[in-house]
Amino acid sequence: MGMSGRYVVVTDELVQSIQSGEISVHDCQVDLDIDKTWQMLQFTLNGSLLDGEPPLGYVVPPASEHYLGRYDDMDLFLLKHKQVLEAYMALEQLTPDDVRERYSLKNMLAEGVYPVMEGWDEEEIFRELIQTIDQIQALFQVTVENQNGILFYVF
Repeated sequence: MGMSGRYVVVTDELVQSIQSGEISVHDCQVDLDIDKTWQMLQFTLNGSLLDGEPPLGYVVPPASEHYLGRYDDMDLFLLKHKQVLEAYMALEQLTPDDVRERYSLKNMLAEGVYPVMEGWDEEEIFRELIQTIDQIQALFQVTVENQNGILFYVF
């Protein structure tokens, strides 16, 4: 039900086809759906709801510098191959202990991070974030190996 963060692996040609309206984003295969963890992950990695310093700021890219435009009723954000590579290398170095140092469910509640609610189990959410990071890292690895980019959107 809405607000799900989705990653689509793209070639330059696919991006051009989406921009021209030849192909709908809705017709593209979703390569990874991180559901509602996208904003929690963004906040944990960057301490901000929207922006973050590269390369961890590339992991969940809904920042203005990545904005491709509004297509098929959603805002699309593009990571070029080089940015995916930088993010992948940063994730490869990130340990669960590093994530734990950045993670605070209390701060997420205070900042209104979606969909965090009072009474959530802090350890369960931490494990979910680690699992999501692992999934993104695996996707970024394949994307880098194939010299592709990533489209990210929330739907």
